[in-house]
Amino acid sequence: MGHNKIDSVNVSPSSPNLYPGLTYVGTRSPLEQHHPLIKLIFLVSFSITAWALDSLSGQGILLGLLIASYALARLGPALLIRKLRFVFAFGFFIFLIQALALKGGILLARVSLGPISITLWSKGFLSGLRIMFRFINVIGSSYLFVTTTDPNRLAYALMQAGLPYRLGFALITALRFIPVFHLELEQIKNAQQAKGIDLEGLSPRQLLRAVRYLLLPLVISALGRVDSLTISMEGRAFGLYPSRTYLTTQPLTPKDKITLAAIPLCFIGFYFFF
Repeated sequence: MGHNKIDSVNVSPSSPNLYPGLTYVGTRSPLEQHHPLIKLIFLVSFSITAWALDSLSGQGILLGLLIASYALARLGPALLIRKLRFVFAFGFFIFLIQALALKGGILLARVSLGPISITLWSKGFLSGLRIMFRFINVIGSSYLFVTTTDPNRLAYALMQAGLPYRLGFALITALRFIPVFHLELEQIKNAQQAKGIDLEGLSPRQLLRAVRYLLLPLVISALGRVDSLTISMEGRAFGLYPSRTYLTTQPLTPKDKITLAAIPLCFIGFYFFF
């Protein structure tokens, strides 16, 4: 009884594919088998490089690396098209805003629509491409990390690496509650519509009124779940001891340690090369 041993609570979703955009999807791919810390370091290094890099060719190579990683993850084209189409659409919208708003450089095109004249300059075009690539690379890599990394394994790996287990448990709980709240929101919406409350095609004023019918039951349900979880944790003396035991361990092999050190160095070299 010298350590806390809380490895599961009843807050996990009923299906891993309930909300695939924000949920771990088990595909048993080679990418999924890597140590969670390796994937976390890769995500951080990839994202920092994508934000810091100004070279369009470098951004294109990062996007190609991201696409290859998706193929290695075996997520399937249907899932990627359904979820990533919003990322690409919003990235293209960012590109249009930046390209049309920023002036300077060489005039590439001019379109006159009556009294309105739209011009496209090289400075705005290149700047829009950079921002679009950054957005797609960062959001796309984050989505890949979430769908290929078991949150339990990630949290336990962080805790075994030195993260306080209270923070690790908070991370697990937050990730597990996302699909649960999404499911409950759908159930509340269906229940309110069954009562005759119209929640589709509303004006802004009606939308604010309709939000009350959705958020109030959802908040009450969330508070009830939090209360049940708190009672369960207190019954197991969670937080009483400074350390805890684990059902399984995830040790870093010498190969993993070399990979952890090599990934940031590779991205640093990639950044300075471009």
